Amino acid sequence: MSPSTSNRLRTRLNRLAVGGAAALCATVLATGTALAAPTVRTADTLPGFGIYPESLTQDPSTGDLFVSAYGDGSVLRVPAGGTQASVFLPSGADGRAHAAGVKADRFGRLWVSGGTDRSVTVYDDTTGVRVARFHIPFASGGVNDLTFGPDGTAYLTDSFNPAVYRVTPEQLTAAQGTDTALDTWRDLTGTPADYTQHSGLNLNGIVYVDGGALLTANTTTGAVYRIATDTGAVTAVPGISLPNADGLFYQAGKLWVALNRTNTLVRLTVSSAAQSVTQDATLSSTKLQIPTSVIRSGDRLLVTRSQYDKGGPFGAGTPVPFTVAEVDGF
Repeated sequence: MSPSTSNRLRTRLNRLAVGGAAALCATVLATGTALAAPTVRTADTLPGFGIYPESLTQDPSTGDLFVSAYGDGSVLRVPAGGTQASVFLPSGADGRAHAAGVKADRFGRLWVSGGTDRSVTVYDDTTGVRVARFHIPFASGGVNDLTFGPDGTAYLTDSFNPAVYRVTPEQLTAAQGTDTALDTWRDLTGTPADYTQHSGLNLNGIVYVDGGALLTANTTTGAVYRIATDTGAVTAVPGISLPNADGLFYQAGKLWVALNRTNTLVRLTVSSAAQSVTQDATLSSTKLQIPTSVIRSGDRLLVTRSQYDKGGPFGAGTPVPFTVAEVDGF
């Protein structure tokens, strides 16, 4: 990635005002019942000074955790049952200067988005051997996050081009050992999710919802969108606004969202195919240290502490050692 591209991304991110919660608090927004105060503590420690962890995922077969590093493009691995990460893919692997979304599929593969290097690379998640690489069909942009449909199809967001990309299992098989252009599955131009005129960071996290829909959020505007996987129809989710939305995680009718700049997690209830979405609760704490991704691992909620406001893309400063947080009671 060129220095000019990196500077452009930093400029776009810095246009957003830095916020932060001063203390730990939990609020139920829909039920009216107070939550017990959740606990935020360190679950895993990450090596390296300037890594700035962005996303995390768990291999459904082995239980290993993988964490992407925005700061240097590396990917770290925490073995199942462990608490200390080591380098799985080194900085600069396949020319990657940054690593954004990272997702393990059920076939033993690890997908790593390169952000503004405009690529996503697929690896064997045991050996680290590259399987395939895809790039966007535009001169600039940023592949951010991804999710998988039940047939293994990958759907990917672009934070700067109004498009959702797709890689089907057949396309992945055909692309093995090559560098292939991504399929622009859904051009968002002219839809409610069109952000052609928006200069900030746009579509970010994305999840597949049981019943045949995708949910994705615009970081700058806070809007949440539903995209039908059969027709590609795009609709705005009414009554939900999540400014600074970053990583999303869906499981069994519940959706968790990390709001990075405000040190906040949000939990929502989602009906089949996302026909309705209601916000249940929020948790704000400076102990989250700018959360950028969230997943459930068994009965644990795990969150990447990016510290983007400590010398990263959100501001100057010096980070403390990087970690993954565990949140109980949310």
